Amino acid sequence: MNNIQLSDILALLGPSTGNPIWNILLYIIFFCALVAMLAMPDKNLLPTLLIAGVMFAAVVAKLSTSANPPILESAEFGMLIINVIMFVFPLLAAGLLRAKKKSRVVIPAILCAVFGFVYFFMFWLTEMRPLGVA
Repeated sequence: MNNIQLSDILALLGPSTGNPIWNILLYIIFFCALVAMLAMPDKNLLPTLLIAGVMFAAVVAKLSTSANPPILESAEFGMLIINVIMFVFPLLAAGLLRAKKKSRVVIPAILCAVFGFVYFFMFWLTEMRPLGVA
């Protein structure tokens, strides 16, 4: 059994490992979701959990694209689900939000969804499609 240490995980989350294009997109998705979560008002449990799921999916995707061997292979169904989560969950959170000033939270959530779609489509086009996932 491998001994996994926190320093190994932090090294994989850093910008020096993995493809720089995926790194940049995943960092943007994570920080847009973080801004949306911090701007979200109280009593919005489901949208908060959806945005937290986006942040978790971004971390798992970063660890999967950086690790050798990867946690999830790029052609696995789980990786497809992780990529879809980063696109769909911010849209659901923006639609389910109950607030007086929605624009404060909706704009970062929509930006997160746009970058999630760009990441999903580019990853599918370059990594998944050549392996036969269509």
